[in-house]
Amino acid sequence: MNPFDPYFERINDYVDELRGKNRTVRVWFAGKSAPTVNSSVESRWPRVLKEDTAVELGGPLTAGTVFFLCTDDVSLIYDGRITLVGPDIIETMDRILPFGQVVLVAGPTLTKGINPELEKELYASGKIPGYMVRSTGGHIWSRVSYQARDDGFSLKLLGCAILDHIRTNLTAVSVAEILFFTSSVNDVQELEEIGILVRKVAHDLRRERIQQAADGAFQCELDGACDICPNSKICAEI
Repeated sequence: MNPFDPYFERINDYVDELRGKNRTVRVWFAGKSAPTVNSSVESRWPRVLKEDTAVELGGPLTAGTVFFLCTDDVSLIYDGRITLVGPDIIETMDRILPFGQVVLVAGPTLTKGINPELEKELYASGKIPGYMVRSTGGHIWSRVSYQARDDGFSLKLLGCAILDHIRTNLTAVSVAEILFFTSSVNDVQELEEIGILVRKVAHDLRRERIQQAADGAFQCELDGACDICPNSKICAEI
């Protein structure tokens, strides 16, 4: 069994638990290509300054978590499903929202080696003008500009963009879904407790992969950028 498989059910159970607590839970389904936001802002790597920010998602002043699950069992995923627990961007007056993002992917030919590639494709921030992401160590901090919000940015649109980005860049992924959580700090913190366990699985898989290549065949995926590499501690230990 894939080591991530038990956590698929755990995520679904957590959503049901929050639904039972009367959290607002909505579900959409993305098409095979993502919609676009009409914006005058054009940038592959958008920068959103503080004074231009309508809403911050996650970050140092609230709770934020991001992680992924992958498997070769496609039956564990509802392809294209986007789940939002909590308010969307235009439904709140809050300038800062707690934020959780969980990406689920599957494909019959997926192997453990896809983990580093998937980590690089979790955000698709360059696809939506006015949406900027900063993320380190499983914690996410993103900004939505006033312009993007006025042009129709929503978490449904973000979900469509990320799913489309993953399908485009990871051909081994045949089905994918995504979940967002904005309901409360406590809800995101409890989600992070699951994330900690999931990241430990990912850490153990990276360690196993690096040890298997300890004969010198291992190739650094980030060209020696150890300060941002998730493998740096494992490399140092080995």
